[in-house]
Amino acid sequence: MSITYRSMMALDIPVIASMERAIYPRDAWSTNQFKEELAGVPKTRFYTVAINEENQIVGYAGVFSPDREIDADINTLTVDPAFRRQGIGREMLHQMIDWAIERKSPSIFLEMREDNIEANPLYLSEGFTPISRRDDYYGSGVHAVVMKKELL
Repeated sequence: MSITYRSMMALDIPVIASMERAIYPRDAWSTNQFKEELAGVPKTRFYTVAINEENQIVGYAGVFSPDREIDADINTLTVDPAFRRQGIGREMLHQMIDWAIERKSPSIFLEMREDNIEANPLYLSEGFTPISRRDDYYGSGVHAVVMKKELL
């Protein structure tokens, strides 16, 4: 299977918002949230999509940093469940880390669902360390682990 990557475009938002609702039915981002995020590209944000051989979006990811030399924060990293375990998430994670390094961000952060047993090994293998917990971050009883990776 061949996967290509490109910058997310406004035309991608309906597909991505639909994926978001299917994968995260309790707390999906809205179409407007994705539009607001893309409005910050390239000045303060980087968003990428993964495309399969049938030209379908199978993953998306985004990162934010308010300025150069300021910590970066991964906002989203999502891969269609049918396409997981193929290195797509890892590649998009590398792209976001590279973007943060280019901006001279000293660190990059993310929040991950505490029960996300699929993503946790990926983040740990890429040098992220759990630093705190945010109770009810994703809704009542759904906690987040805050993770950090030093870049500089």
